[in-house]
Amino acid sequence: MERIIEQTGVEVAQTAAKLTVEILTEAIAAKGEAVWVLAGGTAPTATYQLLAANYADKVDWSKVKLLIGDERCVPKDHADANWQQINGVFISKLPFAPKNLLRPTAEDGPEAAAKSYQAVLETLPHNEAGVPQFDLVWVGMGEDGHTLSLFPGLPGIENTEDLVIPVHDSPKPPPERISFTLRTLGATAHYMIMATGAGKAPVLQQIAAGNHTFPVYRAAEAVENSGGSVAWLLDVAAATSNI
Repeated sequence: MERIIEQTGVEVAQTAAKLTVEILTEAIAAKGEAVWVLAGGTAPTATYQLLAANYADKVDWSKVKLLIGDERCVPKDHADANWQQINGVFISKLPFAPKNLLRPTAEDGPEAAAKSYQAVLETLPHNEAGVPQFDLVWVGMGEDGHTLSLFPGLPGIENTEDLVIPVHDSPKPPPERISFTLRTLGATAHYMIMATGAGKAPVLQQIAAGNHTFPVYRAAEAVENSGGSVAWLLDVAAATSNI
């Protein structure tokens, strides 16, 4: 696992934007398209804004397929919907092909949305195990060590059968969501974790001390064990540890 530390959250966003453009460009050159899994959260949002402002002409965005690793089960235009938030600062600003915007219908409720989004994933190129091949996956990290909508103590982290699961009783509102599982990450080429702010430091310290039970670490480990590259992008405030 690679560990990249920047002084500020702004610098984390700058580095993330540059790496993202490199990865997407390489994938398009090699395969004619790139498959990118988006993430909500503060650090990703800052990076989306940079990409839209400074890299509009650096990638053939019409050849990039967009998905999202988890979503809140709220109306699609609700302020809490991850996709809606990202659309406002990024997707709507660039010439993505409508057919490549693979938004989950989380407004249908956890069970129905998980089932329909799994069907979407199954239409993508996949490996022999039936796992979709992602060129780039972005994730954030909660102060409790959760990532995607895989929370400590909830059963979703142990699901090895499904690609997308319904999530109930999330400790962070809203309570109903859908999420990728660890299995879904098994053919990820590049995995980028963005964590900024002092609130993230305690969990990172525990990970450095050998506590690898947190979903954020288990997900990174799943990617690395399957041959993907993992980059932790941290600011100084978060990086008071040595992962």
